[in-house]
Order: sequence, then C-alpha cells, then structure tokens
Amino acid sequence: MTREELVQELRLLPLREQEALVEEMLLNIQQGRNASDHSTEEKLAAIHRLAGAFKTNGIPPTDEELKQDYIDYLAKKYS
Repeated sequence: MTREELVQELRLLPLREQEALVEEMLLNIQQGRNASDHSTEEKLAAIHRLAGAFKTNGIPPTDEELKQDYIDYLAKKYS
C-alpha cells in the first residue's frame, strides 16, 4: 500500500478511528526508535568496558565505614 492509498483509507474512517490509528502508529514509531538506539552488541560492549569500574584493590568497605566516611565528609564540609 502506498502512502497516498493509506491517507485515502484513513480519511474514510470515522474521526475516533483515525485518532486511534494515528496514536498507534506514533507509538509504533517511538518503540522502533527506542529499540534501534543501541544494538545488543553495543550494549554488551558497554557492559564489558564497565566491568572493572568499581573494582577495589582491597576488601570493600562495610556499610558502617561508608556511613562514617560520609558523616566525616559532611562534618568537614560544614564546619
């Protein structure tokens, strides 16, 4: 079906059906854009590049240590 034929058929529909069809078409276009933004290979490559980003040299700090470090930071900042 050509674009012109599609437009002609659309004009024959009642207004509510025209609106519903246009909304559905827009949703389909948006989903297509979102899906094609990044391929699966690009996403996997990004994950592999980030694999060691948060790796520490020693054992990770405990929640209590992190909390105390944050308290110390705030105390220093606002004193």
